[in-house]
Amino acid sequence: MDNDLNKNSKKTALVISLKILLFLGVIAGAIFLWMIGLLVIGFGSVNPVSMNIFWTLLLLSLIVLIFSLLFRKARKIWKWAGSSALLCLLVLCLIPAYRWYTVERFKQLSDNINWYAYDPWRAETKVVVVDAAPEFKISKDLPKMDGAYALYPVYSGVVRALYDRNEFEKHSRWEYLVTNGSDITFEKLLKNEVDLIFSAPPSKKQIADAQAKGLKYEITPFAKEAFVFFVNSKNPIKNITSQQIRDIYAGKITDWSQIDKRLSGKIKPFQRNQGSGSQTMLEKIMGKTPIMPPLKEDRLAGMGGIINDVANYRNYQEALGFTFRYFSTEMFKNGEIKLLAIDGIAPTVENIRNGTYPFIADCCIITVKPRSENVGKIVKFLFSPAGKELIEKTGYVAIQRK
Repeated sequence: MDNDLNKNSKKTALVISLKILLFLGVIAGAIFLWMIGLLVIGFGSVNPVSMNIFWTLLLLSLIVLIFSLLFRKARKIWKWAGSSALLCLLVLCLIPAYRWYTVERFKQLSDNINWYAYDPWRAETKVVVVDAAPEFKISKDLPKMDGAYALYPVYSGVVRALYDRNEFEKHSRWEYLVTNGSDITFEKLLKNEVDLIFSAPPSKKQIADAQAKGLKYEITPFAKEAFVFFVNSKNPIKNITSQQIRDIYAGKITDWSQIDKRLSGKIKPFQRNQGSGSQTMLEKIMGKTPIMPPLKEDRLAGMGGIINDVANYRNYQEALGFTFRYFSTEMFKNGEIKLLAIDGIAPTVENIRNGTYPFIADCCIITVKPRSENVGKIVKFLFSPAGKELIEKTGYVAIQRK
């Protein structure tokens, strides 16, 4: 009899041990699932705070559910734990689905841009290829360039025309030719991380930042470009006045019915980050009129934090955005947005050239230190016949140097 008791005790102990191991395995699996979920959230654009909460509740519910199924005395709560787990799974599916339906399905301007297509020596590069005179060629001490997204095809073409390919390819491609957008490029220029940038003129703040470091920008305009406003291609509006633009971004006009009685819907006037070339241009247009606070959205910051930052343009039916003509018509070209005429004048190359389009911006080479011989070559090249050919064939209007 004692032997039977010992056998039963060993059997019970074995069962309990197996249950404990199974329980620990399930916990480990649930934690792994939880960590994978957090990783997915981190690389996504759904709200990480709410998602983290429900992933944590799902983990706890699964642990309680498995515990209640393994141990008879706790089985009374399995229905509650199971319902909680199912609810969490449902919410975790609904949150990203709602985010996709309300936000993510609307395209951003940069969604379809293949930056590698503008590499200087790519086999089927979109960069305009021109023959530069020998005096402009650069074989060593290659200047480091950065600039606005819209001007990348121009200065990538400069690299193709002037730089020695073997010397260029000895180093990382990103060392001499990058595009970070105007807000970041000015910071890099002031930190002496690049030798020159291609951008619209600096904002008042960027000028003040340079002065605070005892520096001064040397600015050389080489081309003209249209600053454009655009809407969803399904929006029937075709023209808007410059005053209406100012009133919209001042918050005085808030509904499309105030522009056209046939329209309705609250205007979503998107802006850009402070310091970007297009936001600086908007500030110039607005003059002394204060700009309304920009639309914002939650984004994931470093170390899992959340920042409420300026919202990127989304192609809602009620949206209004702005950028530069070349970027919208050549680099982002999918027929889903429509450029507006301003005061009845369309943003065409002809109207940029004759100066009738109301919002025209300078495209500039900008430096902050004495220009080296090689930087000087780049500047002179852009005003040479080959340089003007590069500018014009890319899609900009070349400036005639006085």
